[in-house]
Amino acid sequence: MSLDDGRYTISSPEYFAPLPDLGMALERIGLDPNGDYTPSKENLQKIMLAHIMTVPYETLDSCEYKRYVDFAPEHLFEKFVLNRRGGYCYEINGFFYSIIEGLGYDCYPLSGRLLFGNPVFSPMGHRTTVVRIDGKRYLCDVGYGAGCAEGPVDIDDPGIQDILGYRFSIRHHDNAPFGDITLVKHLDDGTEQDFYTVYLHPHTLLEFMASNERAQLSDRRVVRLRTETGSIAVDGTIFRRKVNGEVFEEEITSYPQLYSILTKEFNMIVPRISFSKTWPREYAMEGLKDS
Repeated sequence: MSLDDGRYTISSPEYFAPLPDLGMALERIGLDPNGDYTPSKENLQKIMLAHIMTVPYETLDSCEYKRYVDFAPEHLFEKFVLNRRGGYCYEINGFFYSIIEGLGYDCYPLSGRLLFGNPVFSPMGHRTTVVRIDGKRYLCDVGYGAGCAEGPVDIDDPGIQDILGYRFSIRHHDNAPFGDITLVKHLDDGTEQDFYTVYLHPHTLLEFMASNERAQLSDRRVVRLRTETGSIAVDGTIFRRKVNGEVFEEEITSYPQLYSILTKEFNMIVPRISFSKTWPREYAMEGLKDS
């Protein structure tokens, strides 16, 4: 999406730059950089699932390292590709957006409000993507690691859509102040859960800066990744593995144990020094210094 019509100068142009190496980004998510990814719903599904199963949702920068999270493509490339890390929605959906945009998909970012079944809507705190293919609009979100719609959701389909074993629908609103559509998850017990609500008009990447600042204030350690048989997750001091519906849990009692889980289970490259028992932690936020 471009604002360059001769009247405007875009602030922070690095946020609109392409990924440094699209081929390496495709390899990071397990895809052949020489493959055919011509825009289609089928190829979009392939890219989304590959992304979800290789790039974890994680909050380590804000929780463990106290590093500033920057979602400019060059920073995402270094973090995701070179260090095999993950991130939260502004980063993960940003990386996905840069990949499909580089592949020629007609797409634009959206801003939304997370609900997770709660009746009260919250301030803007989520980033996702709309992709247009053959006159249809698809909501695409890879920003959770497991549990969200793991494929394109047709925005204009009035029925319940089966997305790789999960069922979702789109509820449209007429001039509602909290958003244009809500992504609804249909649970196995017959109940519904409002996942999040979004506005459908395109947002520029600069509009995510303020909400990204708020997002990185969390001190909750979370790492999640979809697997062939279920999912794996670090939730605080618990390592949880879900295999064909059965859940196995292991308590994390030391930083060496956490380091081992992140490197072996999630295949991440993480700095060993950040998991010492003696702080100070690494501080990279502007204005902060090591104590």
